Amino acid sequence: MKKIKVCLLVFFAISSLLPIGLSAQTVRGKLVDENNQPLPYVNVTLLSLPDSTYVSGTVSAEDGTFSLMPTTPNQIVCMSYIGYKTVYKSIQPADMGTVRLTLDTQLLGEVEVKANLPVTRMKDDALTTHVQGTVLSKAGTAEDVLARIPGLQKKQDGFEVFGKGAPLIYINGRKMRDKTELDQLSSEEIKSVEVIQNPGAKYDATVGAVVRIRTVKRKGEGFGISLRSSYDQSQNADFVEQADMNYRHNSLDVFGMIRFNRTVDRQEDLLEQTTFADTLWTQSNYQKADSEDRTLSGRIGFNYDFNDRHSIGMRYDISKTLYNTENGFFDSEVLADGAPYDILHSSIYSEADSRPEHSLNAYYAGQIGKGQLEWDADYYSDVHTDDTRNLEDSQDHDDRTVTSRNKVDNQLAATKASFTHPLWGGSLNVGGEYTYTDRHDDYINPEGYVPTSYSRIREQNLAGFVQYSHPLRFGKLGGGQASLGVRYEHDDFDYYEDNTYMPGQSRTYDNFFPNASLAGQVGKVQFQLSYAAKTQRPSYSQLRNNITYANRFTWQTGNPLLKPSLTHDLTAVGVWRFFQAMLSYKVTRDYILYWGTPVEGQSAVTLIHHINCDRMPILTAMLSASPTIGLWNLNASAMLRKQWFSMEAAGQRRTYDNPIFIGTLNNVFTLPLGFQFTADFSYQSRGHAQNGTCKRPLYFLNIGLRKSFLNDALSIEARGNDLLLGGKQEFMLYMQSSQMNDLTWGDTRSFSLTVRYRFNVAKSKYRGTGAGQAAKDRM
Repeated sequence: MKKIKVCLLVFFAISSLLPIGLSAQTVRGKLVDENNQPLPYVNVTLLSLPDSTYVSGTVSAEDGTFSLMPTTPNQIVCMSYIGYKTVYKSIQPADMGTVRLTLDTQLLGEVEVKANLPVTRMKDDALTTHVQGTVLSKAGTAEDVLARIPGLQKKQDGFEVFGKGAPLIYINGRKMRDKTELDQLSSEEIKSVEVIQNPGAKYDATVGAVVRIRTVKRKGEGFGISLRSSYDQSQNADFVEQADMNYRHNSLDVFGMIRFNRTVDRQEDLLEQTTFADTLWTQSNYQKADSEDRTLSGRIGFNYDFNDRHSIGMRYDISKTLYNTENGFFDSEVLADGAPYDILHSSIYSEADSRPEHSLNAYYAGQIGKGQLEWDADYYSDVHTDDTRNLEDSQDHDDRTVTSRNKVDNQLAATKASFTHPLWGGSLNVGGEYTYTDRHDDYINPEGYVPTSYSRIREQNLAGFVQYSHPLRFGKLGGGQASLGVRYEHDDFDYYEDNTYMPGQSRTYDNFFPNASLAGQVGKVQFQLSYAAKTQRPSYSQLRNNITYANRFTWQTGNPLLKPSLTHDLTAVGVWRFFQAMLSYKVTRDYILYWGTPVEGQSAVTLIHHINCDRMPILTAMLSASPTIGLWNLNASAMLRKQWFSMEAAGQRRTYDNPIFIGTLNNVFTLPLGFQFTADFSYQSRGHAQNGTCKRPLYFLNIGLRKSFLNDALSIEARGNDLLLGGKQEFMLYMQSSQMNDLTWGDTRSFSLTVRYRFNVAKSKYRGTGAGQAAKDRM
């Protein structure tokens, strides 16, 4: 608490040096475009006469409104927005009413650049891209929009913020629980997307980046429905059938969803493994696995607004895996000191059985005086069992039949609250969060090839935070905002093995995570400098004690002794016109690495798990541009990632410092008759990542064609994905006494057709943000 008091005193001292005396009325107004639609994120600055010296500044809110406090009568207001003509107005009268900005068509060389570009600007702590009314509003889904946001990269399993990892995604303040929600949200419903490169104290200390999606405020009442049907053909066929329903009357909003999906996937690997023991063991492995998953999920909830100041809501999600199997084989040719030792053929079949997965969230949001209170509570449960049968035939040695049952039971309860209040011309945000998790992980191998184990992890996390923000002035250069905060987290981690408490593997952590940022505008350049301390806690799978059987030479397990890592992150972000730049330097202590060690008494067997390394510095630089030229909207990004790391592996000191280059080129062409054509290309070079080497480049080419009918109520979209088959990945990994070279590829080339129909859709006003999200992710 002493550290928290010191942080507040520093800001109180700063605020006392800022001029707060006022001699005029507050200037107010509302900015709209030529179609009388609100214009958010417009730069509104107060200038003194006669030399136009900068006094203070702000940006318009999402409804186009703004307010400024003049200090003398001899001042004017300047309103500027990319693509629109700049407007100057006197501060008299103080109530400016509605101010209309008109388009400003510019010439770039001989190419006409029109004002329908998706504008990206700094707003508070985020890099904000305005979507409504731009070409991005016709991209298709929220997933398509995010793929074209500066600083975001679309991956096969989700999204990544350059240099920051996978972000938490919020939709209207509510944590996105399932990535399919991005498919459910149409691009026409999105108002803006905010990317936070260095989240402050209000977010869990494990969060490296945040993406906030804000939707268009829908008007009207009655019943609405949205239908979606998707067919995807690769080597197999996938289906998605979904219906969303919404009923709104006065202050009551009731919503629901039902969805069925069938996903069939294929994964293939060529794995070369060498183990340096008393005998030199060499394996040449080929693996192929086909999996199929059928899931039925549903949602129901309500939102009720008592008035403009208070609202409550509840949301319940349920999901049931109807069918989940994996069928494959694993062939191995084994050499001992260069001589043939054995040929193994494994037929592997696994089947999952699960209870319904439950997720319940309740919230309250209300205004108390001048402050804003937000409260959330969450409950989550998930129980699933995996049964695996491995028939391992040996040409020269004994055959094995290895069966296993792995039952996992997850339970979570969490709550959080935060309160924001104006203070000394700035804003103070305080809050706390409590999360309780209980996980049982039982692994049974009747044949005894690997140990049977019964483990339990029980964890309690208590967090509190304080964040203070205050506007600043830089004399004639411009203005901005400073923010300072700290988050305290107390974590009790209890580990049980065979119902026995293990004090050597149980931990208690008490940590402070400070953060600070300075954002502002100098001339036409917007900038943000920020620092944040973050942590990465091991997932529950990484902490497990049971051992799973791959073949007689390779086992996998967890490491209950893993420690959380601590990262110090210093980031600079700049925006000028349609260019964005980011530079980040991170140093991580106790970095978590993928590793392998020999099994005691069985040196030929490699046990795969995770360990902590001492220190991992990483530098990331990113430059992107997002102009619109005629019918062409371009989003181009280039990123360089370089690490400095070395360690002892496979008998010698190895250095991993070759950089990796990532480039994306996303193109949207707005064609006549309502057609839209997309062509997206991404590339990742060779280089070093952690303690491994990316040995071949990755590249993807995706194209799509979309057409809307019936005033956008009906849309049809056709896509082709990974047309160049560039998704093969080869990775070389050195471990304690072994090395692995893995070439892997999947069923990534596909062609899809999606039909969507919307009738009288009103977006849910649900405002719950969710609690305990970091723990859910670790489960």
